Amino acid sequence: MANTEAIVRKVANFELDLGLIEGESRHPDLEMVHWRDDELVVFCAADHPLAQKQVLGTRDIREAMWILREPDSGARQTFERAMAGLLPDINVYLELKHNEAIKNAVESGLGIGCLSRIVLEKNFANGDLVPLRVPRRDMRRTFYFALPRKRFPRETVEAWMRTCRATDA
Repeated sequence: MANTEAIVRKVANFELDLGLIEGESRHPDLEMVHWRDDELVVFCAADHPLAQKQVLGTRDIREAMWILREPDSGARQTFERAMAGLLPDINVYLELKHNEAIKNAVESGLGIGCLSRIVLEKNFANGDLVPLRVPRRDMRRTFYFALPRKRFPRETVEAWMRTCRATDA
């Protein structure tokens, strides 16, 4: 497990046969194959003051203390694209490499976060974290299989891709 940039580098160097990435890459030696669509969700702890508001305006976005993935991650790329125009004013309080660490920090009340809906579903169902809407901010993204362009076909890689697609929600 690593961020998009690290996985792309390892696949391009033939250290991995296949990478599952959440960010965009235009690496000339890799083939990007669509896996599934996703959406990031801004969220806070159930007892956070913004939880009652449910919809964030520009002022809320600027005043919040954000807990985000590190800059080279796919989630961070999507967040920054969606928040274009506001980035210089956004207060990034913490940058963490793991989704669970971000969820725990947000649940502890340290700030608000932005992660994949997929990793937040159970927390939303349990009520410990609350989704916040950010109108007019496109948080959609695509997950890809990253494969070396110059590779020999491997049945195990194809089988893994089929397994991943079969387990899509």
